[in-house]
Amino acid sequence: MNEAKVSVIVPLYNQERYFKACLRSICNQTYENLEIIVVNDGSVDKSPQIARQMAYKDHRIKVIDKENEGTSFARRDGYLNATGEYLTFVDNDDILPHNAIEIMVNQIEGKNVDLVFGSVTRKLGFITKNQTYGSFPINEVVSSPRLFDDYYIGFFRNSVFPINIWGRVFRKSVIDEAYHKVELFSPKMPCMAGDEYFNLQLFPFLSSIYRINDVVYCYRYGGTVNHFNPYFPEVFVLSDIRLKLLDKYNYLKGYQPLFDEYVASLYGFGGMMIHYKVQDKQGVIKFFLDEINHREVMHRMLEFNKHNGLTRPEIQLIANKDLEGMYSRACFVEKATYGNMKYKMKHSLNKLLEKIML
Repeated sequence: MNEAKVSVIVPLYNQERYFKACLRSICNQTYENLEIIVVNDGSVDKSPQIARQMAYKDHRIKVIDKENEGTSFARRDGYLNATGEYLTFVDNDDILPHNAIEIMVNQIEGKNVDLVFGSVTRKLGFITKNQTYGSFPINEVVSSPRLFDDYYIGFFRNSVFPINIWGRVFRKSVIDEAYHKVELFSPKMPCMAGDEYFNLQLFPFLSSIYRINDVVYCYRYGGTVNHFNPYFPEVFVLSDIRLKLLDKYNYLKGYQPLFDEYVASLYGFGGMMIHYKVQDKQGVIKFFLDEINHREVMHRMLEFNKHNGLTRPEIQLIANKDLEGMYSRACFVEKATYGNMKYKMKHSLNKLLEKIML
């Protein structure tokens, strides 16, 4: 077989409902020289049994069992066992279009680039929607130094470059180089922020990227739409790490977007806690006080705004340690986020689909 081997890494955790469809979509790819690495991250349902049954029928599937450490380390262990020239990640409830890997490998080899990514379909029950990606060029090889100078900003203003780890094929040698120089898989972000952390650390090692318009991934969403997201605080941990990377690379245009996003996330999470009643008023205020006292990005954000003469009201509340005012602002955000008609319709639709699909 002349095709280069592609390692497909699938972190698996308690997904017996959708996992068979996920794994079948990988096995049925038109590109056949695959190494399919399923990393069972301590599942307690029947999904590992499904993986082993399918591995018995398809020799390309390898199942690795490990104690639960989260998605990030499951991906790490899959990567450490990968032997392919190229590498791609698939989440355990998502689906690949039948020719996705073939399309991306043809492009990564034909264009001789380090990474190829394509378009994504988002799926909620029987409803599907194509996802668009900001301003990154289509059908154009973007190389260094322009790649880093113009598009690293995508990790600080997310409309420019997609931060997910899936829906793309990597040249494994680039990941190998980065893995020995920086931390690509973090235990501090085992779930929500792991995708962005990986790509944020890897991006400076990439010399070229090519984006195609073909749909190469079907993402199943809806899990935290109707519920409190306990993993959201990973965003604040990631903000400190992003700040260090801006300092490391002297990437000046990333500071203000980072600070703006941090403030929005701060009040957004306060509003989330209020809406889902996971904290009373004092609990929300304690969260704000902890961020003010201990988060490095908070201190730098206040210095940045003071130096540049920026006086946005929501930031002045922080600068003055007006905790009552910050709580009131979070209440305003809660009403604006969860009280508008668009959210209510989306919430009701999700509830209906959950009942139908159960």
